[in-house]
Amino acid sequence: MKLFRCRICGDPYLGASAPSFCPFCGAPERYMVPAEEYQDRNLVPDLSARSRANLEKALELEVGNASFYMCASACSPDPVSQAMFKALAKAESEHASVICKILRAPKPEIKPDDKACRKDDKANFASSHEREKRAVAFYRQAAEEAVEERVKEVFAALTEIESYHIALSETRK
Repeated sequence: MKLFRCRICGDPYLGASAPSFCPFCGAPERYMVPAEEYQDRNLVPDLSARSRANLEKALELEVGNASFYMCASACSPDPVSQAMFKALAKAESEHASVICKILRAPKPEIKPDDKACRKDDKANFASSHEREKRAVAFYRQAAEEAVEERVKEVFAALTEIESYHIALSETRK
């Protein structure tokens, strides 16, 4: 067994080899490093006003998406869809945690948003698809606007992770 850590969320993973995706935030394998090589880079001194504003918007987006996925999981009649929505809620919540670390802000409580989802998986996957498309577009722009290397890295990783979420929703809508 070896210990790995994700460069995006920092969470540890035990395994014979690095996972293909971080089981916590969904970052691809290239972000998984041996624990000895991990450096916490979330203390970003002197955040630019633009990066701060984009991180605050990202936090709002991730909390909203996590709340939506919690609701979708709770009201889905299909066990596979329930599990998928639950996994997405956990990933979005983890993204919120990463953003809070950079902002040096407490993580807001995330609760299911009963008004955001339907008791119809097809409608929830369609909503998921639109939410993730908006997230990818925003994160791509935020990565371009960031002047801090860590903020660029996080927004680039979120762009990629949320793109995988779009692919998931496309298989189910």
